[in-house]
Amino acid sequence: MISKKLCVVCCSLFLSATLWAQKPLSDDLQQQVNQIAATIKDDPASAMKAFDELTKGKNKKNVALVVAIGNAFLDNDKVDQAKSYATKAGEMDSRNAGYCILAGDIALKEKKVGEAGSSYEQAIMADKDNFEAYRKYARLYLGVNPELSVEKLLEFKEKHPEEVNVNRELGNAYYLMKQYGNAKTAYDAFMQVGTPDEQDYARYSNLLFLSKDYAESLETATKGLALNPEDHLMKRLLMYNNYEMKKYPEGIDAAEKFFAVEDTTNFVYLDYMYYGRLLLTQKQDSQALEQYNKALALDPNGEHPEIQKELSGVYEGMLNYPAAIDSYKKYLEQAKSEEVTDLFMLGRLYYMAASAPETNANPADTTATGISTVKAGYIAEADTIFAQVAERVPDSYLGSFWRARVNSLADPETTLGLAKPYYEQALAILEANPNSAPANIVECLRYLGYYYVVKEEYESSMPYWNKVLEISPDDAAAKQVMEFVTNATK
Repeated sequence: MISKKLCVVCCSLFLSATLWAQKPLSDDLQQQVNQIAATIKDDPASAMKAFDELTKGKNKKNVALVVAIGNAFLDNDKVDQAKSYATKAGEMDSRNAGYCILAGDIALKEKKVGEAGSSYEQAIMADKDNFEAYRKYARLYLGVNPELSVEKLLEFKEKHPEEVNVNRELGNAYYLMKQYGNAKTAYDAFMQVGTPDEQDYARYSNLLFLSKDYAESLETATKGLALNPEDHLMKRLLMYNNYEMKKYPEGIDAAEKFFAVEDTTNFVYLDYMYYGRLLLTQKQDSQALEQYNKALALDPNGEHPEIQKELSGVYEGMLNYPAAIDSYKKYLEQAKSEEVTDLFMLGRLYYMAASAPETNANPADTTATGISTVKAGYIAEADTIFAQVAERVPDSYLGSFWRARVNSLADPETTLGLAKPYYEQALAILEANPNSAPANIVECLRYLGYYYVVKEEYESSMPYWNKVLEISPDDAAAKQVMEFVTNATK
C-alpha cells in the first residue's frame, strides 16, 4: 500500500515537472533558428537539412528548439515540414505548451477550428502562465463565443495584471462584441504603456470617436497614419473628426484624400454623408447633394433613415421644398417615427413650400384669395399637421401658433380672419407661461390688433397695440398704428 501511494506521488511530481518546467529557447539558439528560417522561402530543402543538424547532439531533446523550427516553417507556409517538427516535439513532450500551441496553429492553418481550440486549451492546462496560449484561444473563439474569449482573458489578467498586452486583447474582444465602453477602458490601459501597432491606433481612434472624444481620436489617427499613410479606417476618422471639431477646410482636404482611390467597395454610407456635411459648410450644395445620393445608393432598403432626413435639409437649403418634403416623408416612413417633433418639422416644410414665391408652374388663378392650387395644397397639408400637433401637445403653443401662420397665408389680406382663432389660442398659452419668448407674443398681438383695424373696430384693436408697446416700447410700427387708431376713435 505504501509503495503504491509513493508511486502515485512520484508520478504526480513527474507530471508537475513536465507541466511547469518548460524552459524558453536561449537567445543564441533563437538567433540560429532565425538565420536558417530566412532561407526557407528560397531553399526549403537546405533549411530542413540545417535544422536537422541543429537538433542533433546536445539539442536532441530540446523541445523548445523543435517547436521554434516548426513555427519557422509554418510562418513560411510550409505546413508539411511544420507538421514533421510538431510530431517530433509531441513525441518528446506532448504536454509542452509550446508544442500544443504549434499543433493548434497547424490545425487552424488547415481550417480545423475545433482541433485548434482543443490544442490551445491543452496549452493553457499545461502552462497557466502562458499568455500566448490564452491569446490564441481567445482570438479563435471571438467569432463564435466572444464571452468565453473575454472570460479566458480576464482569467489570465487576474493572475498577471502586469501583462499589458492582455488589455489589447480584451480591447479587441470587447470591440468586436460592440461593447465600446469596455473596449475603450481596456485600450486606455494598453495605449498608455504598451507598444501599439497600426491596427491598435485605428481601433483606439475609432473608440475615442464613438466616445465623442474627437480631439484625442484625431491625434491618435494622425499617429497611426504616420505608420501607414494609406490606412482606410484612420483616413476616414481624419475626415470625421475634423468635421466634428468644426475644422472644415481640414475635413475637406481629408475627404478628398480619403476618396482619391479607384476601389470604392470599402466605402460606407456614412462616408458620403460626412463628405456631404463638409461640402455644405462650404456652401457647395450641389456637390453635397451628389454625396447624399451616393449614400442613398448604399442604403437600398432604407435601414438608415437619417440619410433621407439630412437630404431633406439639403433640398431645403436649396429652396427645393417639394423635394425636401418628399425626402422627409420617406424619413418618417423608414424611421417609423411617431415623435411629435418630427411631425412638426414636416408641417414646417409644408409651410415653407406655401410661403415660397409663386412661379409660372404654379398659376395663381384658382382660389378665391388668388393663390394657386399647389400653394393651397401645401397650406391644407400644413394646417392638418399643425392641428395634429396641437391635439397631441395641448399645453404647447406651437400647434396653434403655426396653424395661425399657415392660415395667414391662405388669407393674405386678413379679410377673412382665418388665423384669428389660432393666434388667440396661442396667445393664451404664451401669456400663461412666464418663460415665453416675447417675440412670439408680439406676433400674436400684432395679428389680432391688425385684424380689428381691418374690420375698423378700432376700440377692440387698441388693447393689443398697447400690449405690443408694453413689451417693445420703441416699436415704430406699433406707435404708428396706435396713432392711427387713436385718431380714428376721436
